[in-house]
Amino acid sequence: MNLPRLLGRLREEGVDLVVVVDGGSEDDSCEIAIQAGADLCRAKRGRGLQLQVGAERAIELGAGRLWFLHADNLPAPGSVQAIADAFAQSPTAAAFGCSQVVEAEGKFYRLVEAKADQRVARGLVYGDSGLCISVAKYQAAGGFRPISLFEDLDLSRRVSSLGAIHLVPEAKVFVNPRRWRGEGALRTTVRNWILTRAWRLGVSPERLVRFYPAHKPTKSSPN
Repeated sequence: MNLPRLLGRLREEGVDLVVVVDGGSEDDSCEIAIQAGADLCRAKRGRGLQLQVGAERAIELGAGRLWFLHADNLPAPGSVQAIADAFAQSPTAAAFGCSQVVEAEGKFYRLVEAKADQRVARGLVYGDSGLCISVAKYQAAGGFRPISLFEDLDLSRRVSSLGAIHLVPEAKVFVNPRRWRGEGALRTTVRNWILTRAWRLGVSPERLVRFYPAHKPTKSSPN
């Protein structure tokens, strides 16, 4: 489970406001978040809605920048400062860790990382690439929409239309490989590629989500 590691890393990096949005987990994720001093929100399951709720809560609490991380993400040491430095130079720009690192060995995962970096460079940012954005630009782009799938690409495309997303090569985000391992690495990657192509061709997220199995929560895997 990455959540304790994630919250611990953010605390080590000096992040003073962390909002955790729980989508109906059946493990001890909520207790972990509260004990770590995070602000806990609850929402119906669905990343688009959960991210929207979390952003609204962070803005309500006075955040000036929003950094979106999945519970399976873990920023590398120094990433928070690297992003802060980037915003000091361009305070309205969106920034993120442009180097995604899957925590698994093998050439397949290195290829996944390379493709992720290429996609991010084109302004299409998946949720596990650590998108960071000023509140002003987030609101100007219309924020997250509570859609069933591709809420991350939907937002990043709208953000990119307002100006290029600034890459922060010093900020790296480690990604837990549990979905690849649980569903099959090649099968998962091919399915995601097909769904992404269908979305870009205009197929609605509500139709596509039927082919994207929800992760089943377990005692060791938070939502």
